[in-house]
Amino acid sequence: MFFVASWHLAMNGYRLIEGFTEHTFTPGGPVAYFGNLRTWDHVLKDTLYATQEILGNAAAIYRCYILWGQDWRVISLPLLLMVGSVVSGYTVCALFVKVDPNQTVFDPLLNSWIRAFYSIAVVQNIITTSLMAFRIWRTTHQSAKFRTDRGLIPVLRILVESAALQLVVEILLLALYCSNINAQYILLELVTPVVGITFNAITIRIRLRALNTASTGSGITKSDHVQTIGSVPMRRRIHVDITKEVEDDMEKSTDYRVIDISSNSRV
Repeated sequence: MFFVASWHLAMNGYRLIEGFTEHTFTPGGPVAYFGNLRTWDHVLKDTLYATQEILGNAAAIYRCYILWGQDWRVISLPLLLMVGSVVSGYTVCALFVKVDPNQTVFDPLLNSWIRAFYSIAVVQNIITTSLMAFRIWRTTHQSAKFRTDRGLIPVLRILVESAALQLVVEILLLALYCSNINAQYILLELVTPVVGITFNAITIRIRLRALNTASTGSGITKSDHVQTIGSVPMRRRIHVDITKEVEDDMEKSTDYRVIDISSNSRV
């Protein structure tokens, strides 16, 4: 996903330079270049976008498969939707070559396929996220009487928050395209990196929480493993002297003892 997103960004950079340098004085100028859907760089860029979207859907389906105990029946509908996503997404990329250079992305030849691809992406995200969220919630609810903590509710919150980012972008993209508004290009270019961010955000946040939970459960506080911004380990050891005074009534004497406590700390 990182490779696809980086390649997609590089293609956008290439098109930007090409449009405002090589096509500055050509008929139609940069506008005609960017509006031509048949160029190889535009076809490649949108193919990368479709590939990233499909990879994100596949990752979400795999997570559902694992959470539901590797039950194929649960992911049967998402799998069918992913097949539709593959067909519609790559069909659009193939049709770009046949579109008239003067036509826009809202051309009737492309319209139905693009709407199908965007709609499937939204529905797929809602279904897979709901399946994972419901599974986690039900497991936590069933085990609530055996434990005193919140169980997997923090994991559920992480999953929903991260998936919501991608879902919002995809819904806005679908709404703008169906309204024939060119602002949809802004959201279109955002989807490719957002899919990778969403996938990795869930993985990283759950992993960090697991490490913190394991540290706390072993008797080590969370602050021992997760430092705040600006915290650094102390270079010198803390030396503490404690003087203890003991009186002996029998001998009327005083005994002084020094206890040396040394420790490593963080500030």
